[in-house]
This record gives sequence, structure tokens and C-alpha cells, in this order.
Amino acid sequence: MTTSTGKTGKGVMFQIRKAGVSPVAWWTIANVRSINFTGRSADEIDFTHLLSTGGYRELRQGFKDGGSIGIDYQFDATEDSHVGTGGLLEWFTSGNTFTWRINFGTAWSFALTGSGFVSNPGDIDINVDGPITGAATVRVTGDTSLVANT
Repeated sequence: MTTSTGKTGKGVMFQIRKAGVSPVAWWTIANVRSINFTGRSADEIDFTHLLSTGGYRELRQGFKDGGSIGIDYQFDATEDSHVGTGGLLEWFTSGNTFTWRINFGTAWSFALTGSGFVSNPGDIDINVDGPITGAATVRVTGDTSLVANT
């Protein structure tokens, strides 16, 4: 039997690049419980015509949609990465686009990086059965890349 090469999410971080800082520095969103990168897709353009071979549609790829990143976290009203300078709420309020990365930490020696904006700074969930949580969404703009983890 072949041994699995899968990894756990231990040590993975969602980070936002600090603009105008040299050397490059990152804000890590605190208390992240899960990161869900989903929704990447491409439009289909139909080039079918009356003499299309075999009666099949002729489809080609159109514009791509970079998807979105859902970030679930344990909310802390005193945590800068949630509500303070450089945090999710500030990025939502400004509407600015930023560079983000999913830093795979010690699991692998790379990060997934791209640009985006905060389309939801964090739905807050308060209940009797667990910690107060937030669920934020970053909308991806453009392409993403795998880069060496620095």
C-alpha cells in the first residue's frame, strides 16, 4: 500500500501584504479556523454554427473568474487583524485591493498568492455552544500563483 502524501492544515495562515513596507511584511489574520478557496470558473462562449461537425456544440473558454476565499475565525473585537489597522474591517471599509497569500507554513515550502478585496468583513456568530466566530470573504481579482514560501 502506498503511504498518503496528504497534509493537515496545521500552521497554514491567511495573510495580507503590508503595502509600502520593505522588506516585504505580512499581517496574519488571527484565530483562523478554516480557509476555503472556491468558485474559480471560466465563462463558455458558444461558437456553434449550422454546419458544426457531428452536430456538437463548439465551445471555447471565455473570461475567467478568480473565485473567492472564505475565512472562518474566532472573532476578537480587540484584534487588529479583525477590526484594526490592516485588518479585514479596514480593508472592507476602504474598498482597496491588496495582495494576499495562503501561507502553507511548515506543511509545504510554498504559498498561494494573488490579489483581492474584502467583500464581507465578517459575519459574526454568537451562540451558547462555542466561541464567537466570524466568517469573512475575500473576492479574488486576477490570476493566482504558487510561490516559494519566504
